[in-house]
Amino acid sequence: MVTNSYVTPSAEESRQYFDSISNALAIAGRHYPTLVIDKERLDYNLNQLMQVIDQGFAYRIVAKSLPSIPMLRYIMQRTGTNRLMSFHLPFVCHVVKHIPQADILLGKPMPVAAARQFYQWFSQQPKSEFDPAVQLHWLVDSEARLKQYAELGAELKLNINVSLELDIGLHRGGYNDKQAVRNNVELIQASQSLTLTGVMGYEAHVSKIPGFLGGATVAFKQAMQRYEQFVDVIAQVIGTEATQSLILNAGGSSTYKLYGDAISPVIRANEIATASALVKPTDFDVVTLDHHQPAAFIATPVLKVVKNPDIPSASLLSKLQRVVGASPRNACFVYGGNWLATPCYPQASKRANIFGHSSNQELYELEDDSAIAMDDFFFFRPTQSEAVMLQFGELAVYENGKIVENWSVFEAEKLTS
Repeated sequence: MVTNSYVTPSAEESRQYFDSISNALAIAGRHYPTLVIDKERLDYNLNQLMQVIDQGFAYRIVAKSLPSIPMLRYIMQRTGTNRLMSFHLPFVCHVVKHIPQADILLGKPMPVAAARQFYQWFSQQPKSEFDPAVQLHWLVDSEARLKQYAELGAELKLNINVSLELDIGLHRGGYNDKQAVRNNVELIQASQSLTLTGVMGYEAHVSKIPGFLGGATVAFKQAMQRYEQFVDVIAQVIGTEATQSLILNAGGSSTYKLYGDAISPVIRANEIATASALVKPTDFDVVTLDHHQPAAFIATPVLKVVKNPDIPSASLLSKLQRVVGASPRNACFVYGGNWLATPCYPQASKRANIFGHSSNQELYELEDDSAIAMDDFFFFRPTQSEAVMLQFGELAVYENGKIVENWSVFEAEKLTS
């Protein structure tokens, strides 16, 4: 079981750690905003994840949270999976082109016109190992959408795999009625163009339920009970043996650990999806991930160190604000800024309000005795990975004090002529 928690490093340990990354970036010639992946920490987090996965679950990597083909290939190799979850049509096509062995489950329902676009795009590609009739599973959340996909399959003379989105407590959409599930499974069974290949139940709300409402333990139990009820209904229609061959997907970065806890209820899910936990941006600083380490950082050069920065046209007001501690005595402008990110080094630094946000050069307050200087690196932790990673070009992979690789990020495939 996962028991060891991540221990926040001391100020000196942080200084040594970020100094080492700074030195590696300088040697690699990365004197511009760079997203760094700590490969040793990534491996550590993978080991934590696999302690749960190895208890009898398949693992599906949420590709949107780690949008890099080399990174996905590395994690697939480390975990022995070919299962990916995708959320954006141009990126689905990108993955199909570069990882043709992938089994892809859509993580949200797509307009039927988008599904049509995929099949049009795929028909124009060179011969591929990828077989959509086997390896692609569209997510369906309603009878109306199910009928649209059935009509598309009949029109294109294709078999379309569908998975049902189940509402197990998040209330973000999907099937929330057992009779509706039964009716739609029966429609799929009667269709000549659809095949039921699985279900997905997402329970991201679980880790955020406050104690006075029962907390994560009660919410998780309720979600799993609801999941079990839906799967039982499906088994009544297609048979227990056929149900066992379905993708029964659940889990997320903030909840996967619960599937391995001794207090967990009976789990019907056979597959867990997660990815953000592997790099742990700040949005995932939750108690269920206290055993994971932050593994993704934005590093950017310091352009200018400013002593006693003044508000434009208000020098006297600036002095008064410094006296009462409302304005910084020490600050720096960094190369770039305005990212979905939180400063993490130098410690106690924070965005200054004097000039507001800037994506060009943003001002950050420093402690009075901070030794950071021009051309040193300033570090942030992203709040999320899925959008932020795409902003920096190649990811700099840090290992054993060096930048050892550069991992390309996703490129959107062109789908329109």
